[in-house]
Amino acid sequence: MVKNLHIQNYRSIRDMSLELEQLNIVFGPNGTGKSNIYKAIYLMHSAAQGQFSQALANEGGILKVFWAGKTRSDQLRRMNLAVETETYEYELQVGFVEKLPYPSQFQHDPVIKEESIWLSGQHRRPSSQLMKRKNQAVFLNNVHHEKVTHSGTLYENESVFGQLGEPHLYPEVSQMRESLRNWRCY
Repeated sequence: MVKNLHIQNYRSIRDMSLELEQLNIVFGPNGTGKSNIYKAIYLMHSAAQGQFSQALANEGGILKVFWAGKTRSDQLRRMNLAVETETYEYELQVGFVEKLPYPSQFQHDPVIKEESIWLSGQHRRPSSQLMKRKNQAVFLNNVHHEKVTHSGTLYENESVFGQLGEPHLYPEVSQMRESLRNWRCY
C-alpha cells in the first residue's frame, strides 16, 4: 500500500506531499491540479515499466511537465517524484542536460539526475539506503548485501528499473519496481 506521495516542480504542482490511506478521494475546482497528481503517479509507473522517457514525450516533453512558475536563481531545475510504501521509499529526480555536447545532442532531453530507494520508516538514513543513482552511476546492494557500483552503463533518460531490475541480483530494486508496475492507471 502507498503511504505517502510527494510531487515537486511538476506541472501546476510546486511542492505537495499527500499522506494516503487505503481509499483516497481527490476533489476540487477545475484547474487545481487533480489530474496532475494522476499524471505524476503514471510517470512513476512508466519509470518502473522502463518507459519513462516515452511517457514524458507523450506529455509534450520535459518543458511541458516542469513547474512553469517562478523559481529562485540558486535553485536546481528538477522535477521530483517520490513514493513511500509499507516496505520501501523511492525517489526520482529529473532535470535538464547541463552542457552540450552530452550523450544526447538535444538540450531538452530529460536526464535522470538522482534516483534512490530506502527502507521505509527509516527517515532516509544513509544506512537504510538500498540504491543511489547519481547521473549514470548507480550504487546498490546485491543479493549478498554487498555494495555494487555500475558507472557509465545506464541510459540517462530511463530509470534504473528498466535497466537493473534482475530479481536474482538486486531483490530490493526488483520488489520496488514490481510494486510500481502493479499500479493500475486508467
